[in-house]
Amino acid sequence: MKNVNFVVTDLDDTIWDWLEMWYMSFGPYLDRIAKETGIDIGILTAEFKQLHQKYGTTEISFAYKELPSITEQHYHLFEGSSELKNILHEYNSNKKNSLKTYDGVVDTLKYIKAKGTKIVAFTESNVFFTKYRIKHLELDGIIDAIYSPAGSAVPETVDIHYSESFWEPQQTTIKTLPEDTRKPNKKILEAILNDFGASKENAIYIGDKLDRDIYMAQQAGMTSVHASYGHQIDGAKYELLVAVTHWKDEDVLRERNFKNQAVAVKKPDYTINQFEELKTLFNYTKF
Repeated sequence: MKNVNFVVTDLDDTIWDWLEMWYMSFGPYLDRIAKETGIDIGILTAEFKQLHQKYGTTEISFAYKELPSITEQHYHLFEGSSELKNILHEYNSNKKNSLKTYDGVVDTLKYIKAKGTKIVAFTESNVFFTKYRIKHLELDGIIDAIYSPAGSAVPETVDIHYSESFWEPQQTTIKTLPEDTRKPNKKILEAILNDFGASKENAIYIGDKLDRDIYMAQQAGMTSVHASYGHQIDGAKYELLVAVTHWKDEDVLRERNFKNQAVAVKKPDYTINQFEELKTLFNYTKF
């Protein structure tokens, strides 16, 4: 059994179900805007895609004032008071309530950490959203450090209700990467190892995407663990994401065709169907 004292993990769709959280908040949000404003849902979909591409993230949907079809006469629907939750309140509530870690994740991370093993995360999601998720899911301090790209500032069109420090983790260290950081990027993995003085021989990398996470780990010479439960590119959730995504067309095409392409990804060293399987795969030791 391999001795491991340094764990690097992906976050979205590995630690928590990002696609479920996004779909369960954005789907009702889009439908309700169309219903209450009378604006064609196809027009709204195209405008959200433009908004997301402007800011480089599919999570900036709350900047509704930047949608061309939304005018001041609609603003009260988003933030006004009524017997029902206003549109923006419902969107934020759905996002919060549907953001959950996968079964067994927290217990497994605590088990690994109790062995003295260092736990670090590397995500493509920008710092603003990553901090929120870490605090909301009470992972602050369980994960030692997170490497996350800088994102655009909150748009000036958005009313900020919390101070900048409200979601700041108290124990987990945040390492901000350049805004254009994308996976696969073996140099980031190598930098993480160097920052901590960790040896790749006693390190593992966990991620859900074969063409990004696993390929990156293999390029960096790290032991790769494929979280097979996380990567979904079929069904209504993924189709809606593609319709409004900030990704480039070639990125979407690459994902759709990946299963049928001959790519330079070798078989992962390990494959897990549940995160808690990590408990029995390795011998965790003090870093």
